Amino acid sequence: MTNAKGPDLVKLFLERRDGVLGYVLALTRDRAAAEEIFQEIGLAVVEEAGKGSAVERFVPWVHEIARRRVAEHFRKTARRREVARLESLDEVVGQAFEENACSAEERGRRHDTLGECLDELPATQREMIERRYRQEATIPQIARSMDWSEGAVKVALWKARRRLEGCVESRMEEAE
Repeated sequence: MTNAKGPDLVKLFLERRDGVLGYVLALTRDRAAAEEIFQEIGLAVVEEAGKGSAVERFVPWVHEIARRRVAEHFRKTARRREVARLESLDEVVGQAFEENACSAEERGRRHDTLGECLDELPATQREMIERRYRQEATIPQIARSMDWSEGAVKVALWKARRRLEGCVESRMEEAE
């Protein structure tokens, strides 16, 4: 997409969540660090969206944010030798993502499978997922409507996403 602005940036980020998280995970090789860095990237995208920033090529732009956050993580954790290898590793990971990009048919199957898995979620989790990603409600809005703390909503959404991810992955593997 060219010239993405504001809410479009957040939408693109959410649509490409798995790819961005996978990219960060490939660079860090640490699931916990990748999740933390992914959240920082999300905040950066939201901040840029709030400024009304225009982005011509979203994926290279968000990958640059990711590389900087990963480098910062390595500096903070004193893994400086990893930073030196980051550029070449980044090239390898980028090429791997390009080579393994899924087809439109596979994306369609994943989308259908996601719908089936959504139907299997408990009602509360399904409602939160619907509010957050289809209705684009904020965490504070969801928390107020459910009379929950924001932290509880974040944890419940995280658990629901993990459950959906596991369901989709297992069904896709069964289909192969």
